[in-house]
Amino acid sequence: MYEVVVSAGRRQAGRAVMRDVIGMYVRRPARIREGISLGHSADLRVIVYLLVGAEVLVEGLMDVSLIPPAWRFVHLLWIALMVDAAIAFGAVTRRHPHQVSAETLTVRAGLLDEFTLPLDLVGSVRRERLSIKGRGVRPVPDRPEAVACNVSGTAELVVELREPVSLRLASGARLVVRRLHLAADDPAAAHRALRSALA
Repeated sequence: MYEVVVSAGRRQAGRAVMRDVIGMYVRRPARIREGISLGHSADLRVIVYLLVGAEVLVEGLMDVSLIPPAWRFVHLLWIALMVDAAIAFGAVTRRHPHQVSAETLTVRAGLLDEFTLPLDLVGSVRRERLSIKGRGVRPVPDRPEAVACNVSGTAELVVELREPVSLRLASGARLVVRRLHLAADDPAAAHRALRSALA
């Protein structure tokens, strides 16, 4: 049985986040290997930006009307940290897409988890929308041999493997996996790209 190890970006998250944020600001392209990139988490980014934008508006009104002048600096610092966290989340999810090359499929869940499979192990790809609680690479409840591979929320694609694979998670747990549930910004285009790579 083929064994795949999930590497966790959490260990060096601070440095990686700073690199991604700076790269986004200076418009430096992400280091993407040859092949096709499949973006993910765009819906989640929009939700985060809208929530933080609304929060900044409310917090700004609070700052003007309710916060005593002595506490305004601390409050403004809190607002700046919220905005920075939203920008960092956007940079990390945008600059770590899934990738398909002639020989491999690299699956990423933002900075959380990443693993690479030989493309020969991929049997088929189909579209299926599935909402799964949790973050990163994790087992799908009530679906044996299935893992979700997204930052959070909904997965739109199912990658069926030709044979079961032993997946060792960053936590050390081992799973036997035959199906990968992936998120994609454009599920139809991602489905076509994966199918053409398998052809």
